[in-house]
Amino acid sequence: MTISALSYVRLEMQDPSEWLRFGEQVLGFASQPAAEGAVCLAMDAMPFRYLIEHGDADRFVAAGWECASAGAYERLVEAVRDAGALTRLGSDAEAQSRGAAGLAFGVDPSGNAFELCHGRTSNDASFNSPIDGLRFVTGTMGLGHAVLPAPEFEATDAFYRRVLGFGISDELTLPPPAEGAPQQRIHFLHADNPRHHSVGLYNFPAPSGVVHLMAEVETLDDVGACLDRAKAAEAPIVASLGRHLNDGMVSFYMLAPGGIPIEYGYDGRQFDWNAFEPTRSTVGDIWGHEYNFPG
Repeated sequence: MTISALSYVRLEMQDPSEWLRFGEQVLGFASQPAAEGAVCLAMDAMPFRYLIEHGDADRFVAAGWECASAGAYERLVEAVRDAGALTRLGSDAEAQSRGAAGLAFGVDPSGNAFELCHGRTSNDASFNSPIDGLRFVTGTMGLGHAVLPAPEFEATDAFYRRVLGFGISDELTLPPPAEGAPQQRIHFLHADNPRHHSVGLYNFPAPSGVVHLMAEVETLDDVGACLDRAKAAEAPIVASLGRHLNDGMVSFYMLAPGGIPIEYGYDGRQFDWNAFEPTRSTVGDIWGHEYNFPG
């Protein structure tokens, strides 16, 4: 397995400062030095986990996938090139802006842009959340996970598994979202770390360019306190508190600025992939999670 974790994500916002306020005051991320007009938000000692740049529209731009070594990165870049999915190699300046030693850009069969990198190093300073005592479950497991729209479902699933090297954790099938629509399908894929999934693929489009992004904290009280902060900030709550079946995560979902859905949870299960059998599910939740996502 080549990809070690979801290292960072990129967003574009018409007003990045809205994400600065929301990231610090609601999510508990810490602001880091950034280029003029941009916002960098940290969840740990890495230079940043969220990069928000100015754009003409509010949207998710790309997931940044990290490889554990330069050799793994070079092999993966060649595999992506052979698959016709490599758009270009990043410049030294672009790699440095990600805090990485190497950077490449690609696009998957459903049109989701992604970045490949290696050699990201942590800051000298420790992470200090604006929310006293708050810490995120990151480290070698990356920032959390991203669920991406994959209307070209079979081709996109094959690309992530056969080219990028993700492993299957769970195949979830749910009833159609509307009369006459196909069943909903989500494939949950793991990288080379114990987190149940680092990426999910959903067979419908998403208005913001991402179905949701997940951040994991250490305690249930941390989740509840964030729910209070989100309500105080009048952030739309698009899924009530609940526990997922496949990864056991207790979480709720909110809309961040620009309509970016954020899952905020704790208690996600971790796995030894050598002793794991992939699952197939027809139920997403053990309890809770009353969903009200925008169409």
